[in-house]
Amino acid sequence: MPPVDENTVHDVVLLDSQKMSRRAIARALRLSRNTVRAILTEHVEARGRPHSALPTPPTRRPSKLDPFRPQVDELLRTYPDITAQRVFEVLREKGFGGGYTGVKDLVRQVRPRSVTPSLETPPREPGDMAECDWSPYPVTFTQAPPLTLQAFGYTLRYSTRKYYGLHERNDLFALMAGHVHAFERFEGAALHCKYDGQKPVLLRWEGPQPIYNPRFIDFATHYEFRA
Repeated sequence: MPPVDENTVHDVVLLDSQKMSRRAIARALRLSRNTVRAILTEHVEARGRPHSALPTPPTRRPSKLDPFRPQVDELLRTYPDITAQRVFEVLREKGFGGGYTGVKDLVRQVRPRSVTPSLETPPREPGDMAECDWSPYPVTFTQAPPLTLQAFGYTLRYSTRKYYGLHERNDLFALMAGHVHAFERFEGAALHCKYDGQKPVLLRWEGPQPIYNPRFIDFATHYEFRA
């Protein structure tokens, strides 16, 4: 078979899968019928062989620990916090003649792992917590200049119900208006609301102490929620 590129092989195989005759494939791709036959034969044989991109897994050599594996599993099941050093000492008492490094690697490999989240989300109750944020959205018009609208979002953490409203700005007045619309939608306000560092809410930090915008705090006091 004369040399052919990968694209040609792909085209031949694809047309054959679509039930096109080899004569028609040869005519469409300007190839000889012998070349088409050789490509399809090689394709069938290649599909029956292991893929060359997948390396053969290495053969594992026998280990001195193999006869002691049941004892290691039993020790870890009975004493989940047992150290590799203590496992090594127990195996030595049972006749193990290998070194500590192999025992340590095996214990690290087979010990059950319990993953603890670095920051657990505290349980919420209905009406306890909400989250508020802004997101800009550019809008184009056919007969007017483009405009960036600010999307106000208010999400109840327990039920995940959400309210969204669009404003031309994301200043203090738009923030308060968005809250009022959300409160009307939900017929109430959550006891707490979480914010990022937006200026209408947070003026600055003094060490670990947040310094809130007094006008927004007056607003929160009126609606009886805490930022």
